[in-house]
Amino acid sequence: MHIILDTHILILALYADYKLPEQMMHLLQDENVWINYSVISLWETEIKHIRHPREFGFSSADIEADARMAGFHMLGLEPRHISALGSLTDIKDHKDPFDRMLIAQAKADNMVLLTRDSRLPLYRESCVLCIK
Repeated sequence: MHIILDTHILILALYADYKLPEQMMHLLQDENVWINYSVISLWETEIKHIRHPREFGFSSADIEADARMAGFHMLGLEPRHISALGSLTDIKDHKDPFDRMLIAQAKADNMVLLTRDSRLPLYRESCVLCIK
């Protein structure tokens, strides 16, 4: 199985895995699961780091280095991912462009997006797996 971590799960997996639900921990430790993260998460992380360096004490470079050391695989942004955005339902209560792009990437590449965000299943995409 190929999964892609949303930004929040990526950060927790790298820096606070004790906060992850047990089911997520099992997925992250499963040898049969290929763990991906997106360049989109690096972009989102860097923006938050620039805006709030004290509260968000790590940069995109930190995330990239630590994810590589953890054995995670970075997924770049490709035209097929951008095209998949057009197939997503427009959700009134959720407009986060980073989340929408992560869903589009997961959908375009037949991956499962692992999240704790209860709003993402509103997109009704089979590629979204929300674990609380």
